[in-house]
Amino acid sequence: MNILIIENSYTLGQIMSKTLDSYGYKVSIDNDSFSNKKLVKRKLFDFVILNTNLGGEKSFEILDFIIENSPETKILGVCNKGSWTEKVSFLNHGGDDVLTYPFPIQELLARIQSLTRRPKSYIDQNISLGDLTLDLNTKSIYRGNQEIEVRNKEYDLFEYLVRNKERPISRCELLDHVWDFRDYVGSNTIDVHVNRLREKLEDKDIIETVHGVGYVVKDRDTETKAS
Repeated sequence: MNILIIENSYTLGQIMSKTLDSYGYKVSIDNDSFSNKKLVKRKLFDFVILNTNLGGEKSFEILDFIIENSPETKILGVCNKGSWTEKVSFLNHGGDDVLTYPFPIQELLARIQSLTRRPKSYIDQNISLGDLTLDLNTKSIYRGNQEIEVRNKEYDLFEYLVRNKERPISRCELLDHVWDFRDYVGSNTIDVHVNRLREKLEDKDIIETVHGVGYVVKDRDTETKAS
């Protein structure tokens, strides 16, 4: 799982980063400059730890950006000062949880694991690719009104490719985001799942192989209009 820490305190950021890294999480550190904004828009982070006291409205501005551009990302606020009313404001603004510093590392890990298990609030949102529709709430794939039966990992793999359509995705990135490197299964597993998806979706060209890299899904709406 990819975690982004947005924290102005170098010491606190390093403590959290090193601890999470030791537990197998892939961690990036940022501050109120929010240099990882483009990666958030590409939905490359599964979890964000955000300092609630970055100054002014900065924390809320970043919180709003993440919610708007990556609504499935879980957001844990870390509050190192401020009253309970500020914590409530953070939660009411869309944050998933708030942790007050200082805190035992075990509690940080427990909060992350708890939020990861907890589904986000229901969002009526679908993704379309040609005549296919991905229902993000039920994790299902439809062609018209007909559901196409796929396994959980097959759906996760296809959704990640569709979310990143037009961009070749390496096998390493797919292992990291769909399988998680802690459960390393080998790149051959990706090839097997891709072939199963092609068969079940009855379209061998829907997922294109990029030799030496991995796979890519093209925007079929654009292709249809062009033809």
